[in-house]
Amino acid sequence: MSRAQAFFRPVPVDSPVHRLAPETKVLAGIVISIGLVFNPLWSHVAVAAFLVVAVFVLAKLPTSVLPRIPLLVKFALFGGAVGAVASGEEPFVAGIGIGGILDYARLICVGIVMILWAGILSWTTGLTAVGFAIRRLLRPLGRLGVPVDEIGSVVALAVRSLPLVADEIEVVNESVTNRPSPADLSDKPLREAFSYIGDTATAVVIGSHRRARDLATAMVSRGSTTAPSPRRPKFRRIDLAVIFGAFSLCVAAFVVPGWPELSSSQ
Repeated sequence: MSRAQAFFRPVPVDSPVHRLAPETKVLAGIVISIGLVFNPLWSHVAVAAFLVVAVFVLAKLPTSVLPRIPLLVKFALFGGAVGAVASGEEPFVAGIGIGGILDYARLICVGIVMILWAGILSWTTGLTAVGFAIRRLLRPLGRLGVPVDEIGSVVALAVRSLPLVADEIEVVNESVTNRPSPADLSDKPLREAFSYIGDTATAVVIGSHRRARDLATAMVSRGSTTAPSPRRPKFRRIDLAVIFGAFSLCVAAFVVPGWPELSSSQ
């Protein structure tokens, strides 16, 4: 199994994080993410990163589950960094504005923290349980006429389809990488790179559409768009404590002054 596929597979170990109810982990992740996204100061990012690392260690997860950064993503990150440096925002160091690169680095750190939190949720819960947990969290909205079952089914299918999309991307990437370069692009690396991006994106969209069609056909043949809810851990006091702690951190992100404070120019 590749690392891309392992990112969406639960790790079968016994830990306090695994024993938490899926609703607890989903709700805690959403609440902490709200506080981090709407107030992304460096101090708050550091606290969130420390929390993610602590939960990772507490869950007894091996480092082999961490995904590798694809080459295409590395190029995109490098291009974003070049653009951030060229913005020339304050403060200035040796005549070079580093404000843009600092904001860009903070954005990347926030993204890494949220991706790792989503990975921890997948490794300790499983995508199937996550989908049904979201449905149970939305159930109170059913009294207001919100189609909770339909929304829950769509979210569950979308979450469970992530491994299929990752597998499709890996297959397409290998096939495109092993393909010989066209003769008219061999001396034009930039055009070849854009050609590679276009071919990969097109093939992934077509392959994902084909898999979605096959899944829909199977669901129609079965006669139902919903699946029985899997067995989940009982809701315990530790779940209440985790939810209370998550809400406390979210409130603290807006109440407690962070560092450095956002200036008017930001």
